[in-house]
Amino acid sequence: MISIRYFPPDWGFGNRILFYNNLRQLAEKNADSWSCIPWEGHDIFSGDMLGEKAMGNVNLNPCLGERFFDTHVTSTRNIFKLKNEYKFEERVAAIHFRGGDFFAWNKDAVLDKQYYLDAVDSIKDEVDRFILFTEDESLESYATIEEYFESKNIKYDIGDNLRENYFDDFAKMSACDYIISSPSTFCICSAMIGKQTHVIHSKKWIDSRVEAQDKFWLDLSNGGNEDYSIWRLI
Repeated sequence: MISIRYFPPDWGFGNRILFYNNLRQLAEKNADSWSCIPWEGHDIFSGDMLGEKAMGNVNLNPCLGERFFDTHVTSTRNIFKLKNEYKFEERVAAIHFRGGDFFAWNKDAVLDKQYYLDAVDSIKDEVDRFILFTEDESLESYATIEEYFESKNIKYDIGDNLRENYFDDFAKMSACDYIISSPSTFCICSAMIGKQTHVIHSKKWIDSRVEAQDKFWLDLSNGGNEDYSIWRLI
């Protein structure tokens, strides 16, 4: 049996999903049983998310996107099924902005306003409404897009943005037809488990991670898989 006994306390929701997905994929690949300690957010999904009550003899060490494509044997949409799904009647695009601790982690991961403007322009004629999601409303890029939408009379809404319930933002994002993505695992995972979404990524960011031989981004740039791939680079 393979188990998760520990989640790093500083990991956000997206990181927890990726780690947990690695557990389930490895168990499926090896035809092994599995177990997991309760983790924040597991109960927004239906089905058995904790497995066997006992802990296994193999402990999975913390791992994220570096194993996502290599261990993939079953759809993430089979593992993660939201109890409360949103269904939009119109064509909706999510825009995710990530700031906060990304400035300390890798300032290049805080994407510039021109990426967002160009991404919006590339799909605005295909979309009925945009929804803005962020944990950092002080970002210049966030303010720029709000001002742009106001000046062009483009319909948009604002997510809860962690003020109340970020799980609700996650569910809304997963239901969108398009996602203008940041490098955040929160945003990436919403697309991995949501509808077959058109995902836009920053070419500048992807190129920098490929140059750094970052395995997740390298695999993604080589085509990804049926659960997660790039629709358009901007």
